[in-house]
Amino acid sequence: MPVREPVYAFDYVADPALHADVHAAYWNLKQNAPPVFWTPAHGGHWVVTSADAAIEVLRHPDRFSSKFLSIPPNPNQPKMIPESLDPPEHRPYRQLLRPYFESKAIEPLEPRIREWAERLIDAVVDQGECEFVDALGSRFPVSVFMEMFGFPLDQFDFFRATVVEYFDAQVDAQRRMELSMQILGTLTQLIEARRAEPKDDLISTLVHIDFEGRKLTQDELISIGFLMFLAGLDTVVNALAFGMRHLAHDTALRTRLIEDPAAIPAIVEELMRRYTFVSTPRYITQDTEIAGVKVYEGDSVLVPLHMVGWDEKLTECPAEVRLDRPHCRHAGFGSGIHTCLGIHLARLEMAVFYETWAKKIGHFRMREGQQLHFRGGSVQALEALHLEWDS
Repeated sequence: MPVREPVYAFDYVADPALHADVHAAYWNLKQNAPPVFWTPAHGGHWVVTSADAAIEVLRHPDRFSSKFLSIPPNPNQPKMIPESLDPPEHRPYRQLLRPYFESKAIEPLEPRIREWAERLIDAVVDQGECEFVDALGSRFPVSVFMEMFGFPLDQFDFFRATVVEYFDAQVDAQRRMELSMQILGTLTQLIEARRAEPKDDLISTLVHIDFEGRKLTQDELISIGFLMFLAGLDTVVNALAFGMRHLAHDTALRTRLIEDPAAIPAIVEELMRRYTFVSTPRYITQDTEIAGVKVYEGDSVLVPLHMVGWDEKLTECPAEVRLDRPHCRHAGFGSGIHTCLGIHLARLEMAVFYETWAKKIGHFRMREGQQLHFRGGSVQALEALHLEWDS
């Protein structure tokens, strides 16, 4: 049995430090843990804490596979095309989907995205306070995504609750499988409905599109839909919640947001860099090395994407949120062949939301005395955020 070292205790799901403050816990890991270490948690796996090590894993899918997107590996997990595919299978699916997520395909959605932002913020503006995650953070990107993909909006509460529970790190494997089956059932119904009666949405396009001289199979459609369901209904929610938490405390940046809308895209990037919230698993396919540390075939490695944007060699004073950087380097949307397909949609959603909020609400603050609760796991989240403003 090969020796796996150095060893450092860290539980990416249940570490109490994560529940107290996700980013403080990962920052502590960056400062105090070795660049590559073995933790006995979850059957044992590797963790990387430097940008060099993270990029090495993310850019070499031949050695570090995406076929298992969980630690410990779960061979029964639903496949998510193209996220859980490696080259060469990955590329044709990515090429198929990419045109629908390029910036020129996303730009026409802006008026509708703006409409959603205005409608949701208008609903709370006179109250002078809200619980951001439930009232706005989840409803805004989820509504946009459901409409774009073709999910019926009257099922919003079911969809959102399913995704929140699916990503809850405390949920056991059996319950997560039950939730997966619920999602797959919903997707199956939607695919059948669009096969019979196409509409102007992405799932109708995918049902009827030509892929390498054939139609996508039911399994392929469900697999793509499963990934879109989880990615579209959770990630922007988390990015906005972490961003709003920072803005509530940073008067200078908040003022810039309000007074200089042209700075908003840079604010989006810098907040994504500082508050990255995904730690992605990879499965090691051969004995190899990461940053000089021997790792072994069949092991798993966790890559906290935070570490790229927090690297002092890439970013000066990475703990600070600043807009004067010549380049904002981060992996908040991933890196390598699995960089997020929805990157342009996510950026547009966040920019529109911040701009609309700044215009309608302006300055705001966190409600005093609230105890924040964070979710660990591969996709971290802030579970609630109570905000106040002078209405």
